[in-house]
Amino acid sequence: MKVKENHKDYLNHLIRLKKDFKIRESVNYAEIVRSDGQKVVSTKNNQFIKGLYLFSMVKRDIERYIKENGYVSPYDQLPVNHTNSEYDVDKNEVVGIDMDNAYWTMAYLKGYISENTYTKGLEKKDLKPIRLSALSTLGKGKTYKVYKEGEYECDEIVKGNKELENFYLDIRYTTYGVLLEIANELGDDFYCWKTDCIFFTDTKENIELVRNRLDEFGLTSKIELLS
Repeated sequence: MKVKENHKDYLNHLIRLKKDFKIRESVNYAEIVRSDGQKVVSTKNNQFIKGLYLFSMVKRDIERYIKENGYVSPYDQLPVNHTNSEYDVDKNEVVGIDMDNAYWTMAYLKGYISENTYTKGLEKKDLKPIRLSALSTLGKGKTYKVYKEGEYECDEIVKGNKELENFYLDIRYTTYGVLLEIANELGDDFYCWKTDCIFFTDTKENIELVRNRLDEFGLTSKIELLS
C-alpha cells in the first residue's frame, strides 16, 4: 500500500492515462485500487495519516482473537443516548463523568486488541478519530466507483462481514451496558448518558459511586459539565 498526500492529482493522472481502477472516499481518506491490485491511500485530514498503521494493527489483533477464541455475539443492543424521562434537570445540579477512550479501552479489556496496539493508539491525542475509525470499519461494506480506461463505469458494492462487525457492536453495547448498570444503581439521581458520558445529580456520594464503578470495570474517567 502506498500513501499519497493528494489523491486528486493521482486520480487525474490515472484518468489521463486511461487506466482501469476503482476508488472509494470517506470523510478522512480516499482509497484507490489499481488493476494490478496495488492500493493507494490518500488522507484528507493531515492528522489522519499519522495513525493509518492502527488499521492493520487492529485487523491483525482481531484475526488473532478469532483464531484463538472464535467469533463473538454482541452484547444486548442498547441506545447510544438514553435519558431518564422523569428526571427534573431544572431542579437538580447535574454533573457528568466521561470515560477516557471508552471504545478503545473496552476493545482492550475484552481482549480484542493487544496491549501493544492499545498503547500505540494512545501515544498521541490526535489519534482519536483513527482509533474510532479502525474499530468502526470492522466488517463494514464498501462502495467503490469503478473506472474503465479512465471513464467512470459503475459502482461496485463489496458486501460487509457481519461476524467482524459484531466485534465493534459488542464494544459499543458493552460500553452502554456499563452505563446502564451505573444508571440503575444511581436510581432517581440518574439523568442521562450520551455515548460514553453519564450525567447525574451532583453529590459527593454519587461522584464517588460512579468513579468507583468505572474503576472496577478498568475504565478511567474525568468530570464533564452538562452542556
